[in-house]
Amino acid sequence: MSTSHDTETPGALLVRPKFGGAALVCGECQKRSNGPSKLKAKEVRKLLKKELHNLPVRLRIVQCSCLGLCPRKALAVSAVADGQVLAAELRSEDEARAAAAAFARAFS
Repeated sequence: MSTSHDTETPGALLVRPKFGGAALVCGECQKRSNGPSKLKAKEVRKLLKKELHNLPVRLRIVQCSCLGLCPRKALAVSAVADGQVLAAELRSEDEARAAAAAFARAFS
């Protein structure tokens, strides 16, 4: 994290992160009985890191607990940057690549 602190807010120590947004990959979807059969959260996270590393906005890609989207037979992914929130339901690696391309278009 950066060391630039917000000194105007009393009682709160805020820092400015080095990234401009975040992509969240649900780690709970793959564990559900009606989750995706072949798609793993760790693989999707790695694919998103690879596909989104050249954006003008640096995204932090993380695996998290339940996002509350809970798609059937799919993995939930959400991205937040530049005041936009996008979500996707991924059932295959091809859909993960398509979601990465959509995130890249939205945040470029």
